[in-house]
Amino acid sequence: MKIQNYSAEPLYELYNWIPYGLKAEEIIFFPDACPGKSPLPTGTVVKTYQHDWRRFAVSDCGCGMLLAKSRLSMNDFDKRAWDSVYNDLKKNKGKLGDLGSGNHFLDAIADYNDDSVYFLIHTGSRNESQLVDHLIDKPDEFDVTFESVCQWASDNRSAVLKSVEKYFGKTEVILDKNHNHFEIIDDYVIIRKGAAKLTPGELTVVPSNMVGDIVTIRGNEEVAKVYNSMCHGTGRTMSRSEAKKLSSSYDYDELRGKIYIPEPIKNESIKTDAPYCYRSLDDCLPLISDLVTVEQRFRPIAYIGQI
Repeated sequence: MKIQNYSAEPLYELYNWIPYGLKAEEIIFFPDACPGKSPLPTGTVVKTYQHDWRRFAVSDCGCGMLLAKSRLSMNDFDKRAWDSVYNDLKKNKGKLGDLGSGNHFLDAIADYNDDSVYFLIHTGSRNESQLVDHLIDKPDEFDVTFESVCQWASDNRSAVLKSVEKYFGKTEVILDKNHNHFEIIDDYVIIRKGAAKLTPGELTVVPSNMVGDIVTIRGNEEVAKVYNSMCHGTGRTMSRSEAKKLSSSYDYDELRGKIYIPEPIKNESIKTDAPYCYRSLDDCLPLISDLVTVEQRFRPIAYIGQI
């Protein structure tokens, strides 16, 4: 088994994260690599010839990120309108336009160069993706259902964007990429868990933490070495249980002074996704610098999550 390590973790630690029963030809660990409840660690790409690979491709299928550009500048950003978006998304619980919880979010972000406002949506199909769990031994049904779930996740991001456009006007979609999927190539399979497909010349987005910078990056020719794949974020630096221990001493007033968070989103609900839980962007980018070029850099101005 070959391992390519683009994370900051030592190789011996990564071996501990490889799930029992996985027969991989190659595994790639990106900067956002971390173990979780899913069969594969987040931030990994697997090449395998294993016949029963589908059992490693479940969990949050089709989750992804959509980046859209508005016609507004930062001075046009209306906090009351942002509160209205929150209220609409709350009404969408359980149907299209449901932002979800966990690390799923909607951010308003501003370009450093001209203060243009963009919207970044990270969500997918957490409940819908459970539809594939019982089909791992039925390949044809699994593949059809998986594709349907990924489409639902894409439609869900579009529905969240419509809620945004209702109050902030029309936008231009820059990209919409999912980062939990598989790709069958000849006689092998590429499974991407918390990793987006990125071909040379193509664009993707990498956020960091709630108040940290965000970049769009473009794949170069070297990205082919990692099976045209890329991280979907900078990665957690601690588990959720560890984050809870630090939350009591964190300054949430300072956080809310840096970005606008609707009042109904309580400090208690964001304690396991607060900024201290994630690696900084500038710690992440050097790890992937051989594979991509930074195109654009943004700063967050408002957040919605944990609805």
